[in-house]
Formats: sequence, structure tokens, C-alpha cells
Amino acid sequence: MKIHDDRFDWTDEEDGFYPVLTLIEGITEDEVIRRFGGNASATRLLASEEVHDLQPEYPDRRDHVSVGTAGDVVFALEVVGWTGAVPGVLRDLSRAGRCFGLHLDINGGDTVHYAVDGDLVVYEEPYGPVTPLREGDTRWDPAWCAGLIDVTDPTEVWGPKLFLLAERVMGVTIERSWFTQPLRTAEISGSAAFTDTPAWHIP
Repeated sequence: MKIHDDRFDWTDEEDGFYPVLTLIEGITEDEVIRRFGGNASATRLLASEEVHDLQPEYPDRRDHVSVGTAGDVVFALEVVGWTGAVPGVLRDLSRAGRCFGLHLDINGGDTVHYAVDGDLVVYEEPYGPVTPLREGDTRWDPAWCAGLIDVTDPTEVWGPKLFLLAERVMGVTIERSWFTQPLRTAEISGSAAFTDTPAWHIP
């Protein structure tokens, strides 16, 4: 039986809500910013709407990452850009710990990512149960998916339920305020900087 949890129903009401959210254990906010390619000493407090307002017309977009801390987890939010979905960045973020990321995509191609101590464990567009890149990898616990979707249906779409999965994996409660309140924000070069580089290699 699937667990009914409507805490993230609000995401369906937000126009243009396609964030990349990454939860990181083992490093500080400053180090997260550095591993995203930003300058931790040049941040400012910005809300998501303000980050959107900073964007010039394409192709001169400026990517940003916003960070905060919840317990032992640093969360990194991108409302413009998807650097947190680059495999090489995920590997770097997980060194000395682990990280879980999700990307809600405008075209429905949502992705989920999980890395442990510099190694990519999960990277997929999930339908049905999330599975590790290497069959039988014990660093991914299939029980994390139990009750969130019908794991017997390989076509079931996750959508905002990926937030519930993220909470289970990382042991943190995701708050709506993360997406509305001002957060420490740094400008970063963005995912385009990794085009045609080994950072996009998936083992």
C-alpha cells in the first residue's frame, strides 16, 4: 500500500517549478559552494524569485546555487541551471560523505542521483523502483522506495514523490521554506561548463 503524503502537492501549483535539489552530508556550506564552482566569500541572500529575476535573456544566463543547512545535511538548490545533476559534480560533492539529488524536469524527464564517497551509485530517470547502476550495490537500499510508489509497476512516474524519497535516504525533512526564503546564494559557471568533459561520464 502506498503512503499518502500531500506535503509536496504545492509543487504542482508553482508555475515553472523545475528545481535541482541536492542534499549533502559530510561537508560544510562553504565547501558545497566551492565544489559547485562558486566563491563562498561572495554570496548574498536571495530568494528563488530573485534568482529568476537576475537572469538576462538567453544565452547570457547566469547560474546560481543557493545553500542552507538542516541538521547534518547541507541542501543546495538550483532554480536556474542543473549543475547538481552533473555526474562529476555529484561525485565531488559526495567525497567524505554522500549526497542525494533530484531534478524535476520541464518535459517530465525527472532524474534521481545518489553518490557515496566519490562514487556514483544511482543515476537514472526513475520509473518504478529506483535501482543502482551496479546490480546488487548494497549502498542503495530498495526499502527506501517501499510504500512511496507501486514498485511492481515499472511505468509509475515519481514526480514530486522524489522529495519523499530524498527525505528517507538522507534522514532530513524538506521544508517548503527552502524554496521561498532568502538563502546564501553564489553565482556559478553552470552546467554548460561541463559539456564534452569527463564530468558527464556515468560508470
